[in-house]
Amino acid sequence: MNTCNKNIFSLKTLSEATVIGIITFIIGRIAFYFSKNKNDKENKKEFPKLSLVLFITGFFLHFIIELAGLNKWYCDKKCMSDLIIISKL
Repeated sequence: MNTCNKNIFSLKTLSEATVIGIITFIIGRIAFYFSKNKNDKENKKEFPKLSLVLFITGFFLHFIIELAGLNKWYCDKKCMSDLIIISKL
């Protein structure tokens, strides 16, 4: 296992993925609540499954973003733009 993969499965990344999973879960439940028909009993049966799917989606999405290097790319871009702004002061 090379050093890149070791960092992806670190405790920090696992905790970040858990937080992203929880945020996805919360936002998804709120969106589901406002979009469902109040009288539809089928939605009540599907709600626990949907909650689990929302969490898992956010959790694994974080790992996919890490593997693709999008976090590093964004952070490098953001840091560089902040340094440019600071250097102009």
